[in-house]
Amino acid sequence: MEDKELEYIKYFGLHYNPFPVAPDSQNFFLSDHIDQILTDLVHGIVVKKGFMILTGEIGLGKTTISRRIMNILEEKGVETSLILLSLYQDVELIREINRDFGIESDKLDLSAHIRLLNDFLMEKHRENRTCALIIDDAQNLTYESLELIRMISNLETDHEKLIQILLIGQPELNDKLNDQRLRQLKSRIVIREEVQPITHDELKNYILFKLSLAGNTGKTVIANSAFGKIYGYSKGNFRAVNILMDRCLYVAFLCNSGKIDNGTVREAYKDLGWDEGSKRKKLWPWLIGLLALSTIVLGYSSGLLNRFGLSPVKNEVILPKEDIEENQTPPPEVEKEEPVEAKVPEAVTSFLSGYGLAEFALPLYEAMKSGSYVNVSDSIFTKSGNRLIILDNVPNHIRSRYGILSLSYTDDPRERFLLFWKPTIQISKFYLDYQGEEIGLLQRKLASIGLYEPPFDNNVGNRLMRGLNTYQQDIGIEPTGFPGEKTLFFLSNE
Repeated sequence: MEDKELEYIKYFGLHYNPFPVAPDSQNFFLSDHIDQILTDLVHGIVVKKGFMILTGEIGLGKTTISRRIMNILEEKGVETSLILLSLYQDVELIREINRDFGIESDKLDLSAHIRLLNDFLMEKHRENRTCALIIDDAQNLTYESLELIRMISNLETDHEKLIQILLIGQPELNDKLNDQRLRQLKSRIVIREEVQPITHDELKNYILFKLSLAGNTGKTVIANSAFGKIYGYSKGNFRAVNILMDRCLYVAFLCNSGKIDNGTVREAYKDLGWDEGSKRKKLWPWLIGLLALSTIVLGYSSGLLNRFGLSPVKNEVILPKEDIEENQTPPPEVEKEEPVEAKVPEAVTSFLSGYGLAEFALPLYEAMKSGSYVNVSDSIFTKSGNRLIILDNVPNHIRSRYGILSLSYTDDPRERFLLFWKPTIQISKFYLDYQGEEIGLLQRKLASIGLYEPPFDNNVGNRLMRGLNTYQQDIGIEPTGFPGEKTLFFLSNE
């Protein structure tokens, strides 16, 4: 599958994007600091220390480290349960822990789940097998769920803990553990590690390491002085380095150059707008007053045309600019005389009518102005089963099947496109070795485009994850490794 947006990767002769935003445990860069963390935590689990904590700021590679730890533990024969989504709380949390250990107990209460887990751990103890529980994004756990984790940590024999627990999270996790309600849990922590940014020297090695793995044969050249500027902008944060380097490659491609120098880095940094991020965020409530919507209802599919009697139309509405000064208000006569419904452009109403969703015209329009679609999207999905999809670009085969609304903001001239889709696959859980019928459907979808090879075992494995990442890169969306709504939408329309 070809995508013009990925031409800059091919321009440098690279096999894939060397700087993805998603965790990349396969192409793992082992700095001295991370090596020390891995050594300490793996040792603590193998010798059954009990309770361990790993914290660090966003973007420093905690999730990648957790997956690396999992790989090492599996090589050592350790039974593991990995919880990547801390949306699970209370009974659902221990149910998910048990499921990941292979214990099925969907309809049991909390005490029954604890008994089943204890029986499983005792059996593994008799087999001389170590068991470990790893929870990522643990800062999102409620106090009640953290207290449940403490109860699980109490499962032990006369001589040792039956389960080794590693909580991984942002610094807010430490704040929670300092709460008086969790003092018993805090007292059980044996090992504490904190992920730090990479050093200047490590950054250079990291960038060259990533480029080399992606197939760089010398076509991509980075000036020595550019490494210092990259480090200054990124502060050694892995995610920031990846985002900035990916943009540097794109800027160099646009300039028809194979060299990344200080000027390239400055231009990439400027494009990303990091220096203006906080300012934009602060002004956003007032900038929406300058919103200019250009709405176009593009080709409806033949099914929609027949159902609603519609034909492709083009409606364009230019909204009047509202005053953005904080202390100024709209003219009183506008507030008194113009009904709320009249503020919704006709094109928005027509767009929603095509899906039978005209009643959501006002809340959708308000969401378009604020940029926050969560509430209206959930309401529409609950009522109709239609899921709101927002795209940066729309392939021709999508344009011919769906009614589409386009919009742009005055401070961001790029168009975005809204449409509704009734999901044919719904995936809420996706982690290594998770099983479900919906996973089998995903395997077959990827197989139909040559990105997965049978057997179709309904199981999340490395081959499926690689195929999913490749597909996301091919279609030009963020390779998260999770089959989100955009990914499933495009797959369903292949």
